[in-house]
Amino acid sequence: MIMRRRIVDYSVRWALRLGWLISFLPFKVQRGLGKWLGAGLYHLAAPRRFVVEKNLELCFPSTARSYRRRLAKQFFRNVGVAFIDLFWLWRVNAETLLRRIEIKNIDIFLRAKSLRLSEGKSIIVFAPHFLGLDAGGARLQLEDRLVCMYSKQAIAAIDEWIFKGRGRFNQPILVSRSEGIARLARAVRQGVTAHFSPDMDLGRQGAVFLPFFGVTSATQPSLIRLAHLTDAIVIPMVTRITAIGYDIEFFDALEFPEKESLEQGVARLHQFLEQRILETPDQYLWAHRRFKTRPDGEAAVYPPKKRR
Repeated sequence: MIMRRRIVDYSVRWALRLGWLISFLPFKVQRGLGKWLGAGLYHLAAPRRFVVEKNLELCFPSTARSYRRRLAKQFFRNVGVAFIDLFWLWRVNAETLLRRIEIKNIDIFLRAKSLRLSEGKSIIVFAPHFLGLDAGGARLQLEDRLVCMYSKQAIAAIDEWIFKGRGRFNQPILVSRSEGIARLARAVRQGVTAHFSPDMDLGRQGAVFLPFFGVTSATQPSLIRLAHLTDAIVIPMVTRITAIGYDIEFFDALEFPEKESLEQGVARLHQFLEQRILETPDQYLWAHRRFKTRPDGEAAVYPPKKRR
């Protein structure tokens, strides 16, 4: 087992070196390689393809199967593009990031920063799991210091690569999910902007069950709890892949009055997220098992994962 881990780690490190070399190729060539990689993944990663196609079937039941298949194929091509992009994203200087990643409605974020100075308000940037998530985080680091949750990776080489890549600018605070939300909340109270992505199925404990595209899903209301705990302004930010790089768009702040229920707040989050997904449905993270946690009595949506 130890020898196998060493071999995997060694192989991954060489693959990461290759990716680093690819990042020096012309941008159009990198994008072409990304699309080619994604097209291959569609055919090779059968279990993940099943999850993507199942999610699309559940969320868009009235659309033709041929349309959903095209959507799945484009999603995988975008996955390949976003992965190859990480090598230049986590290597180039700030000037290149400014050129390749455009921001719309930056005034929304700047107003929130002004309120932090004048009224002591905290800031949470709600960044849903679109495939440009890391690009948006890297560009936002040039505007403010960030704190974000971090999931430790099983392969050491990948863990080191991601940790280093996400920590390049403005000394961000990366909080392991195993540490819980307390450390993140402390940083937010101290004036650090949270880059927070809670739109995932993280299990039954603490979750509320509400429709997402008409399908009951388990959603953690952690964003709402964090906003109440830190008296924060919650600003949605969506990052999308474009022909020249990425496009960040800020949206008007979401409000979560303490007098309303968590279910009401989560329902509004779902509504906002559905609207954004419909704008670019091939760029949301459909590979996530979003409906794995079912209400009591409901059958499983996905087959159980095979144990290694």
